[in-house]
Amino acid sequence: MTDTFAVIVERPDHAPVPIGPFIARKNAERYAQRLDGILRESTTHAATVYTDIANPQHEHLDPRLPTEPWSLGDLAEKEDEEDFPGLFLRLCAQLGEDIAEEVWDKVDDWAKDSVGDKREELTAVAEDWRSRREESTGALERIAVELWRDGLRNVRRIGQITSLSRTTLYAALREAGIEPTDRRAARNE
Repeated sequence: MTDTFAVIVERPDHAPVPIGPFIARKNAERYAQRLDGILRESTTHAATVYTDIANPQHEHLDPRLPTEPWSLGDLAEKEDEEDFPGLFLRLCAQLGEDIAEEVWDKVDDWAKDSVGDKREELTAVAEDWRSRREESTGALERIAVELWRDGLRNVRRIGQITSLSRTTLYAALREAGIEPTDRRAARNE
């Protein structure tokens, strides 16, 4: 099994808080760097932030927060004031401070909108997500092909990395002229 990574946040007199897991060390490091930068600027939060191998025995905070105002609003309502790092800090680490502030402002706007406005917004967002799904699936298929060409011949592992189904992976590889079930070809490439 390949290691996954976590961002660990330590504060004096508190238990360490693991955030993750991240499949790629680079993503964990980028997240840690952003969170550390925000916390260093803060006068209210003294904390140490670093990356480590994720421990599957520990519960981790999810680094990928939703960015839709209705989903983020639901999480914000459930958030305890003692939660650290809080949603906004984690959103800043995920998106960068400027974008996080824009997203957070939309949460407030969403709560004030009327039912008709919300339905219009949801319809527009659904349309955007449909096109993003098509774009992201294509990008993930291309990544899967490049992973294969780079020497990763384990379809299950490629599926874990890309979140593509086995059927989709086989189709993408075959479309690129690769026969994933031909073990002789895999050894000779």
